[in-house]
Amino acid sequence: MVTDWHPCGLLNSKPTHPYAIIVLNQPVNKHALNAVIGSASLLVCADAGADRLYKYDKAAQNGVSKLKRRVPDAIIGDLDSLTEAVGEHYRSLGTEVIKDPDQYSTDFTKCLKWIRDWAITKHGHDASDRGEEIQPIMDVVVLGGLGGRVDQGFSQVHHLFMAENQPALLRGRIYLLSEQSLSFVLADGRNRIHLEPGYFAENVGILPILGRILLTTKGLEWDVERWPTEFGGQVSTSNHIRSSEIDISFEGPRPLFTLELDKRLTVTCE
Repeated sequence: MVTDWHPCGLLNSKPTHPYAIIVLNQPVNKHALNAVIGSASLLVCADAGADRLYKYDKAAQNGVSKLKRRVPDAIIGDLDSLTEAVGEHYRSLGTEVIKDPDQYSTDFTKCLKWIRDWAITKHGHDASDRGEEIQPIMDVVVLGGLGGRVDQGFSQVHHLFMAENQPALLRGRIYLLSEQSLSFVLADGRNRIHLEPGYFAENVGILPILGRILLTTKGLEWDVERWPTEFGGQVSTSNHIRSSEIDISFEGPRPLFTLELDKRLTVTCE
């Protein structure tokens, strides 16, 4: 089985599937958000992620780098950290502000569940009328950051793997768009990552988050064949792209693949 990935499509308004954006309460990479915000089907903030978006929106309003402005469709979470003024501001513009006090789920998973329900409601009626199974595809791009608290960074990676394993949270692909990278969990079998010039720098990593794998690659400066990799042993970091198509396969649990963004997409905005 071969899975094709077109990550540049998220950044050049040519996505493979419809996608939603989740803005976490993390420093916002304003240039990367600007690249993905216009083509998104949904824009959702996790609690005080709305405060982060508000700062981005103010920068856009002031004409910084021709940033695109957009009102979020929803703000979701237990709302313990959302600034009241920001919540009222977006509510007045038509944003749904949804308080979910469930302490057994994170604001991240609350957003994923809401997006999944929205996709079923929005796109499932036609299929239901035809007697078909309702399984609309909706990818998710998460605006987060891995440069702050270590536990929060690991939590974001944890949520990528969790979403991939729970159809109730995700029916599609999930990407983490952080300060300097785009990251996603590789599919079982063979993965082909198609790249275009101008969106990514040369560095990539293939991280065996869930345990030991045997890794085979083609299209990198240091390609390997059935190379054992695991934390505490050998790990493939800082390899270099040498082709417009990277071919990756592995034996073992699914690893995390990460691409370094081009420098024009790596400016952050607190």
